[in-house]
Amino acid sequence: MSEASSRKQLVARRGELLAEFFLEDFAPAFLARPSLDLGYDYLMGIANAEGGMNLAAVQVKATERPVPSRMPIRRDMYDRLAHSNVPVLLLVADVKRNLLYYAMPDSDAHADVAGAGNVVVHLTEIDESVKQELRARLCGLPEGASAA
Repeated sequence: MSEASSRKQLVARRGELLAEFFLEDFAPAFLARPSLDLGYDYLMGIANAEGGMNLAAVQVKATERPVPSRMPIRRDMYDRLAHSNVPVLLLVADVKRNLLYYAMPDSDAHADVAGAGNVVVHLTEIDESVKQELRARLCGLPEGASAA
């Protein structure tokens, strides 16, 4: 294994660990890493207020570079994320600064076409208030409601 591919794997694993710690703060009923390549890094279930379970898929990207507010991703990846039958959380981990950013592409969102088969997604840095808003969204609470 080359040093470059080894470093790339370490960066990816560190990004996954940051994501796992973040997702555990949501107190999910389950957080599973699929054994088959489903196109997502994690599947998560969060109890909702009606006693049911909301499911979400999570895709993690990791980098050692500062994360811009707008990031290009491949069109095929965007289509998979945006046209899934469950909400998909795209987490981008800045592993040097221990920062997370997110986007939730959906079929109604208007992403910018970046040319050459790429789409630009708008990322939001995750702080404590954004984390609470995101948790409420994943739990299916009305906008503005807080998730305890």
